[in-house]
Amino acid sequence: MGLLAVQTVKKIVSPLFIRAVLTGALFGACVSAGISGFSTIQAALYPGQFGLWGMNAGQILFMAIVGLIVGAIAGLATCAGTVAALWIEATQSSSVVVPRTLTAGLGAGAMTFVYTLIVFYVLGTTGLALVGIGIGFAAVSGLLAASYTRLLIRRDHSTGTKQVH
Repeated sequence: MGLLAVQTVKKIVSPLFIRAVLTGALFGACVSAGISGFSTIQAALYPGQFGLWGMNAGQILFMAIVGLIVGAIAGLATCAGTVAALWIEATQSSSVVVPRTLTAGLGAGAMTFVYTLIVFYVLGTTGLALVGIGIGFAAVSGLLAASYTRLLIRRDHSTGTKQVH
């Protein structure tokens, strides 16, 4: 791998961070707004059981903004895992067996799994639900990181001109 791999990683770091932050922010806002909207629907359908859960539009918007911020921070952490995995893979000559996109996905998934477990444990989730949530978020972030890395590496290796066949 060597010097060329390290240069490739250096070239894709900033676009990867930008994409990770934007994707994390969008995902966080959608999840927060979705959960808030779902609780409002529950409160409307079953006012005796969920009467205090209902939210107005302003509260749902506020939760979406909070989700946007939390998602952006989560995107930074996920991308840090991706970049760390890519950097390790690029500096070691024995890692020719593992494709770079798989390395990026595994790094992102591992980092996401760790911080998801920590955050949801602090929020009170335990047991299999905690592990399931961690695996779900890790799978989504790993797939996104792998696809973004693949796209950025292809763009880096392309000449920028369209080929006519």
